[in-house]
Amino acid sequence: MSNRNSQPEIFKVLSSRETEIACLIVDRLSNREIAEKLFLSEGTIKQYINQIYSKLMINGDTRTKRKQLIELISSIKQ
Repeated sequence: MSNRNSQPEIFKVLSSRETEIACLIVDRLSNREIAEKLFLSEGTIKQYINQIYSKLMINGDTRTKRKQLIELISSIKQ
């Protein structure tokens, strides 16, 4: 997903970093694992994730949001 022009429309609202984090969430990495992989703090990852949910209009509790994001991205990749 490195080329923004080849991305599904829904990802165009996300920054490249947000897209990268969203894809790591789909890979079932925890916030801590994402933070370690990207050399960021866990708090920074949480902020990015909240921005992702907001931009994609995903609501609910934490588990529900993560599940909705995974389902959304998985449906696009198929």
